[in-house]
Amino acid sequence: MSSGLKRDRADTAYAEKAHELSLKNRNWLRHGIGTTADKIDELLLDGATIEQMAKRAKTTKATVSVHLSHLRKEHKLAIVREDGVFRYDMDKMNGNDGRKSKRKKS
Repeated sequence: MSSGLKRDRADTAYAEKAHELSLKNRNWLRHGIGTTADKIDELLLDGATIEQMAKRAKTTKATVSVHLSHLRKEHKLAIVREDGVFRYDMDKMNGNDGRKSKRKKS
């Protein structure tokens, strides 16, 4: 048995919401499970090029681009592109913009 962690309550609330959505055949962004949108959402977790997303989601590069715009505009998600690979920018969404703190050392 593991010891309790500070995030246990938040993680359980997230799991409950994820379970509720899965019963409705929806992913965490409320896109239908198995749809093109769902596949693109998942691919962005690990990162993929537009070509890879189009191939794996069995759609066009234009559709992928439209969905990326949807995620940015409607869902207000930060997506970063590095060397042609797109992924969710978790640092930016968690309030870390990648810059070092300007706190003075004592």
